[in-house]
Amino acid sequence: MNQYAPHLAFIAPAKPRSTLWTLVIGYALIEAAYYVARGATGLFVTLIGELIGYPALIDGYEWGQNYPGLLIELASFSFLIGATVFITWAHHSRSGWTLLGDLTGFGPTVIKVTTGCLLVFVATELAPPFYSYEGAEFQWLRLVLLPLSVAALLIQVTAEEMLYRGYLQQQLAARFQNPIIWMVAVNLLFGLAHFDRDADLVYAMQYVVWAFVFGMAASDLTARTGSLAAAIGYHLANNLFAFMFWAEEGVDSGLALLLFPAFDAHSDEGMAMPWFDLYYASELAMPVVLWLAARIVIRR
Repeated sequence: MNQYAPHLAFIAPAKPRSTLWTLVIGYALIEAAYYVARGATGLFVTLIGELIGYPALIDGYEWGQNYPGLLIELASFSFLIGATVFITWAHHSRSGWTLLGDLTGFGPTVIKVTTGCLLVFVATELAPPFYSYEGAEFQWLRLVLLPLSVAALLIQVTAEEMLYRGYLQQQLAARFQNPIIWMVAVNLLFGLAHFDRDADLVYAMQYVVWAFVFGMAASDLTARTGSLAAAIGYHLANNLFAFMFWAEEGVDSGLALLLFPAFDAHSDEGMAMPWFDLYYASELAMPVVLWLAARIVIRR
């Protein structure tokens, strides 16, 4: 595909060591190292919470229910960056910088794509139907701490992009030329990584499918540009909106600037969640709309 010509330079560093068994071992080592680091961080957070008399810190770390805990959880993705970079160097004999691709205009591209996609979110919030903000409270302290929140989310999305659209996509594309193979395989793993075992099965599978669609768009942006910059901006805009615009009190609400009271889950007891409806269709369409916005931005 001519539009994917920049991808050839992006995957070139992976070609010398691109066997499947090398990839499988490398991926397993990255996940194992990250699992151990996350576990150790959890123990450290528990200890700190007890020492300072704030036991809810571990709940924030595990479930994102408060600001400091969620901030630490997002920052802990730096361990995933470290593991991915180290395995790329030690196991594949190449620099971790090669995971990022072409560094020309990298920072400005991240900023432009993030801004363009955020404008799409703002437009959707301003468009009908209009929702009531009754009961919502604005979190002024979180606004003051906005730079920390953005930095933590940037760490998280960079880690995921370096692993999936960087490491895995480079290694698979170096082994298989057909985009259908490397795009689908990478994003099946990305989607499954978002499976929530504690959630309703229908919701959990819907989230997996949504993450797959989102990941396919990020892979396409990476292949078109030969760099992770556009994918990082695309991913960052999505997570800035998801974590910081508004939320209901509860899971992953720790960074939200506009906080609503917790939803009464008992009000929907006995109601089966549909596998597909108009609302879910609109959710699936959003990554595509953001992808189009990112495409427009990177063409300028």
